[in-house]
Amino acid sequence: MIGKPRKYISEHAVNIYSARWLMTNAQQLMSDGVMRPDEKKVSDLCHIYVVTKLPRINFRPDTTKYENERVSGHLQYRVKGELREVPFDIEFPLLDGAIEARVSDHPHRELQTFDDNGQEVRHLPASSVAIGSPIRMEHEELNALEVLYVGQAFGDGDRSAFERLRSHSTLQKILADVQANYPDDEVYVLTFEYVHYQILTMMNGMVEAQKSDDEDSARFYSIIENPLSDHQQICLVEAALIRYFGPRYNVIYRDSFPSRSHKILAECYCLDFSALIVEIDTEELYFSLYTDHAMANQHHICQIDLVADEERQSFFCFSDGKGRDFEMPNVIKGARDV
Repeated sequence: MIGKPRKYISEHAVNIYSARWLMTNAQQLMSDGVMRPDEKKVSDLCHIYVVTKLPRINFRPDTTKYENERVSGHLQYRVKGELREVPFDIEFPLLDGAIEARVSDHPHRELQTFDDNGQEVRHLPASSVAIGSPIRMEHEELNALEVLYVGQAFGDGDRSAFERLRSHSTLQKILADVQANYPDDEVYVLTFEYVHYQILTMMNGMVEAQKSDDEDSARFYSIIENPLSDHQQICLVEAALIRYFGPRYNVIYRDSFPSRSHKILAECYCLDFSALIVEIDTEELYFSLYTDHAMANQHHICQIDLVADEERQSFFCFSDGKGRDFEMPNVIKGARDV
């Protein structure tokens, strides 16, 4: 490949990666339940949310039994209409005055406990049994979350993603569509905290740069002295993940990011960053995320070239000193072919 000119000896990338997370199904999200203090603390810092779906799970009532503070039986779910079953056996003590446990009425999605007055004490969703036990590790279809929508809930910084989602019109549309078109599936929402970005630097001394060392140093100090705001970072994460996954319910950024017309990139261009790298990690959850545009994986790295429309080398380009360039694979450069 014929080499492009090198503008600077060094090129810099904004690298933003996910940290803590929370996961809930849509039913729990819409309920009036109260988060535990530790969950609330994380929730308040999660401003990126990912709406996904998994197979809907229920107990098979005729096999479910409760003995010696353990509940066992079979879980049922469907994949493209095909009924599947997996056995389970977990500890489940009766607490808070409960004297009995039994499967709820159709569609048998909960195990309920009752006191001696017949009042329900607590319940255990079948989905929690599957998600919270080793069962799903043996069944790929229970591990892979299809990404339907990516959004952000930053605003003025005082609303968490969960609080915003409860009244979000797109989520209501997704819930209605899944119920109508994917009755065997259930919607889950994952929210992510993103920590302050890192600056990654790549230096290439194999070719002569157009700009002087002094200009290169001044640019670096400008990057350090003019940090991106928290809100700018969240906007960049949202746009990058939408472009990377191409979720079916997103419209903005799905096919057009990056572009100099996007205001959220203005500061990146002003500071002359040449790349954006956004990571999302679900390895700790042992879940994979996927869409038609992104293969199932527990750790996704979205690499975006911000100077692809210019005649210059980017962060993802390397030279051999003989006039040839080598580009890293799987780098997003511009509009998606549609």
